[in-house]
Amino acid sequence: MRRPRIGIPLDVDGDDYRLPRAYADAVRDAGGLPLPLAYGDAAVAGAYLALCDGLLVAGGAFDVPPERYGEARRPSCGPARPERTDFEWALLAAALAAALPVLGVCGGMQLMNVVRGGTLHQHLPEDLGVSHEQPPPKDRPSHEVEVVAGTLLAGLVGPRSLPVNSTHHQAVNRPGAGVLVSGRAPDGVVEALEVPDLAFALGVQWHPESLFREDPRQAALYRGLVDAARERMR
Repeated sequence: MRRPRIGIPLDVDGDDYRLPRAYADAVRDAGGLPLPLAYGDAAVAGAYLALCDGLLVAGGAFDVPPERYGEARRPSCGPARPERTDFEWALLAAALAAALPVLGVCGGMQLMNVVRGGTLHQHLPEDLGVSHEQPPPKDRPSHEVEVVAGTLLAGLVGPRSLPVNSTHHQAVNRPGAGVLVSGRAPDGVVEALEVPDLAFALGVQWHPESLFREDPRQAALYRGLVDAARERMR
């Protein structure tokens, strides 16, 4: 059987498409084949998904436009990339509708929640009085996540708390329709969510691709995505 193809939307840097290597490495090491998806036209999302057995939506140095979840933009909200958000929204909505295995990382998790009708905290220091932007190095854990027993996340990493890194200023506020919170930081910030009605639809607020070489529990998240994609191929 061929390797499951995991679509990963690319970012744009000036005139160049780019993808942090760690995402592709984590997918490949988990047994998948990273398939870069060049964004630009949301109308081609379905054509891209027809090539994919699973979808990984990564974060970036931008925020989901708050207008997408019915709020006015505040000055503390970060920059938007509407074209990328439109493309990834179309991909995520179609993938979830088709029960394609999905992993959302950081901003990808936040977008997954908004696609399902949820909302975000626009700036954690203002909204909750907490900071989740750790100083360098970014590839080391800075806090724990309490994992909810009986969830998909617990099935992948085990029920005990999980050390994670933290590089975000926004977070899930109200979970979307059918979305279950499966992990929280000690300060209550949502760190993981999933859609229990689907075989594999998981979002994590941290960056397991930066930790997977040192921590097998982090690698298990990418292996879970690839295994679910392989099962769907059957």
